[in-house]
Amino acid sequence: MYKTDNGAGPQIGPAYRLPEDGPLPDLALYERLIADGIAEADSRGTIVDHLTARRLAIWLAARPQESVYAHGLVRFIETGAVHSHLKAELRKHARSGNFPDQPQAARLLRYCNNRGTELGPIGENFAAVCDQIDRADVKLTQFHDRVRHGRVHPQQAWPETDGPRILALARRDPETQTVSLVLDATTANIAMFAIAAHADEREAHVREVERSGQHLPEGSYGRRNRQAIAVRETRVAARLRAVEQAYRTAIERGTAAKPKEPTRTVRSPELQADRQIDLEAEP
Repeated sequence: MYKTDNGAGPQIGPAYRLPEDGPLPDLALYERLIADGIAEADSRGTIVDHLTARRLAIWLAARPQESVYAHGLVRFIETGAVHSHLKAELRKHARSGNFPDQPQAARLLRYCNNRGTELGPIGENFAAVCDQIDRADVKLTQFHDRVRHGRVHPQQAWPETDGPRILALARRDPETQTVSLVLDATTANIAMFAIAAHADEREAHVREVERSGQHLPEGSYGRRNRQAIAVRETRVAARLRAVEQAYRTAIERGTAAKPKEPTRTVRSPELQADRQIDLEAEP
């Protein structure tokens, strides 16, 4: 068993510190990644995967914990190995309502129990591989956030060389509650790209929520909540698609309305000569 400093009782171990050799998520972002992993597992009716379990352990280890608990969590984070003392601590936290991390401990305990007797290290580079995936997920999540809040710069959303001068004007009519935008073509293309990407994300969220809700009891709060979320996200996606469709329609009409060059009739030299003779013969 892990020893304490004086042998009289468990000591409070220092909070786990994330490695500093790369842009790993902060704890708030870890919570989002954990929630995504749990939702994916619930939608498939399975236990969370190794990556989500490790993220749960990082979140738990970042909080002040008893020494035995903290050491077990850090060992799992670094190697993937599950010590018997870690399972005992997780069981204690999961079965008591006195711990604020009870839901997270319960979820991680289910993962540990599901591993059965295979509790040893997971590969030689478990921590390094997981850290690499975490960094990639950070970049992807941050990009989605920028798209969601309209902070994607043109060079990130739509690569371009030197283009025309930026034109972006807006006018709001308080009586009709409408807003009119005037954009140059390049800026409009970039804006529509961002709108379409945001609509894709909303529609994917609808599908994810609907899948997770199917496994919940009919009439339960969780299922009603997911249905409400799906309805809201569907409305937002419909508005985004309406903007995209209006833009495409305007572009297609502009192309169709472009005047065609007059068609010239090519005549043979013989016909032109005959026409000249006819004109000379007229009185």
